[in-house]
Amino acid sequence: MRGYHGFGRGIIMEKVCREHGLLAEQDAVVRVPFLVKGRLVMPPAISLKEAESAFSGAGGDTLVVKTAGAQILREPVIERPAMRCSGEYLYQVMPGLDPCELVETDTGGLSGGLYQLKTDEILSYIDRITETMQINARFLTGIVDLMRRTSQYPDCFLDNWLASAFSSLNSSSARQMIDSELAYRGLPGSRYLDGWVEVSQIADTGWLAAQAWSMFPAGRFAAPAKLRVRAMPVRQLHITAGNAPDVAPVSLLRAVLTKSAAVIKLPYGAVLPGIMFALAAVAAAPEHPITRNLSLVYWRGGDQTIEGELFKPGAFDRIVVWGSPRAVASVQSRAPFTRTVCLNPRYGISLIGREAFYGKLEDAAARASLDVMIYNQKACTSSLVQYFEGTREQACDYARVLGAVLKKWDEAAPDFTDPAASGRVKRMRRGRYVAADWHTNTRQGEFTSGVVVITGGFDITEHPMCRLVVVKPVARLEDALVDIDQFVSTAGVYPEERRIQLRDRIASRGVSAVVPLGHCEFVYPGIPHDGMLVLNQLVEWKTG
Repeated sequence: MRGYHGFGRGIIMEKVCREHGLLAEQDAVVRVPFLVKGRLVMPPAISLKEAESAFSGAGGDTLVVKTAGAQILREPVIERPAMRCSGEYLYQVMPGLDPCELVETDTGGLSGGLYQLKTDEILSYIDRITETMQINARFLTGIVDLMRRTSQYPDCFLDNWLASAFSSLNSSSARQMIDSELAYRGLPGSRYLDGWVEVSQIADTGWLAAQAWSMFPAGRFAAPAKLRVRAMPVRQLHITAGNAPDVAPVSLLRAVLTKSAAVIKLPYGAVLPGIMFALAAVAAAPEHPITRNLSLVYWRGGDQTIEGELFKPGAFDRIVVWGSPRAVASVQSRAPFTRTVCLNPRYGISLIGREAFYGKLEDAAARASLDVMIYNQKACTSSLVQYFEGTREQACDYARVLGAVLKKWDEAAPDFTDPAASGRVKRMRRGRYVAADWHTNTRQGEFTSGVVVITGGFDITEHPMCRLVVVKPVARLEDALVDIDQFVSTAGVYPEERRIQLRDRIASRGVSAVVPLGHCEFVYPGIPHDGMLVLNQLVEWKTG
C-alpha cells in the first residue's frame, strides 16, 4: 500500500485532498484513503466504468467488491429533498488491506512510548484535533455534503451532527470521561492512567508467609510492601456499526483516551465520518504517538482473509463490537480467547402514565417524539414501543396526537424510508396487525411516519425502525414490566413522579437507563453505556 506520512498541522486538509484526488466526487466515484498506523494510505485510481464493471457479475444486492489493490463500495444515491432513490449509485474506492499491517506486535515499544503519555498530553492532542477541525470547517462541511448524497438521514440531522462533533470533542469533556470512568478508591481516573498509584492498605501476606516465619530465621522475609495499582493501556480492535454517523468517532475517542494502539473498523454507510477524523489526526499531529498507533480502515464484515488474522489469540487485547445480533455472535465465536466488549443491539421504550390524558396529552406526545426521532429509530436508545396507561380508546386518542406530532417532524426533517422498511410496514398492515388501529402519515402516497395501537402481543424483531411507533394500552404501567428485558436499553417515563416510583423495578429487569420522557438522547461525559463504564473495560487493571 502506498502511504503518506503526514502534511503538517499548518497545511489545510483540503489542499492535500485536492493534490491526491481524495474525497471529491468525480463521475460518481469518490476516492477514500485509510489511516494505517499514522500513514495516510491512498486508494488506486478507478474510473466509473471500471467500478461498474467490478459489480457487473455480482447480484443486485451486492454492496462491496474487492479488486486488485482496491475495495469498492456502492451506495444508492438519495434524491433530495424528495428523499427517494434516484436509481443511481455512488462508488467509494478504497485501498486494499493487509491485516498483518494492522496488528501491533512491539509491546515493548508501546510500553516505552504510547503507554507513557500523561493525561495532559492526551488532552492536548484532543485540543489539536479540535483546532484543526475548526480551521478546516469549510472542508468538513464539504464532506458532509458528500455524505448527504447517499445518507438516509434528513439534512438537518447531518448538519447538527457536524456541529455536535465540534462541540463535544474537547479536552474538558475528555478529562471528565477519564476521571469518572476510571476512578478507583476515591481518586480520579487520570491518576491511574498516568502511572502507578500507591494503595494505602497493606496487602494481606497470606497463610504461607505466616507459616514461613515459623520455619525460617527471623528477618529472612521483609515486611509486606504496599502495593500500587495502574490502569494499563491495551491494544484495541473496534468493529463499529453504521446505524448512526457518530459510532465510529465515539469508538475512536475511547481508544484515544485510553492510550490504545487501536484499529477502528469503519462501517458500510458511515465510512466518511471516520475518515474525517483520520485526516484531522494526520493534519494536526502526524508524528504524535497516538496518531502513529492509530488505524481507521474498512473491510467487508465476515471477510475471513482479514478477520482470520485479526481475531487470532494475542493479536489484540480487546475487541469492541457494535452491531446486529449476528455480527456480535460471529465475533464472539471466532475470537474466543480475546476479551470482547459487546455493545449489543437494543432499543428504547416509553411508559406514559394516565396523568397525561388530563390536559397534558400534547405535552407527553411532544416529549415522546424526541425519543422516537433519535436517528429515525435506528439508534439503540430510540423509542420503538410506548406503553400508555389507559383504555384502548384513550390510547387511540394519544396515537392520533402523536401521529400529528410526527407529521410535523416529517415536514421539518423529511425522512427517507428504504423500500425494505416500507414493505415491512405494508405487510404489518395487511397481515398480523390488520385489526390494529393505524394512524399514518404519507408523502405522495408513501409511508413517512405513523403510530399503531396494538392490544395483543408484538414481536420486536418485526419493527421496521422507520418512525413507526407501536402503542400498547395497559391498565397500569406496572403491567408493562412483563415485556421488559435486557434488550431494552432505555426507558423514558412520564410523568416524573411515576418514573421515580418505577425506576428500580424497570432497571432490575435489565434496562440500562430510566430517564424522563424526551430525554433518551441526553448524555454527559462519562455516562454509563449499556450498563458499563466503557473506558473501564478498555484498560487492564494492574497491581505492582
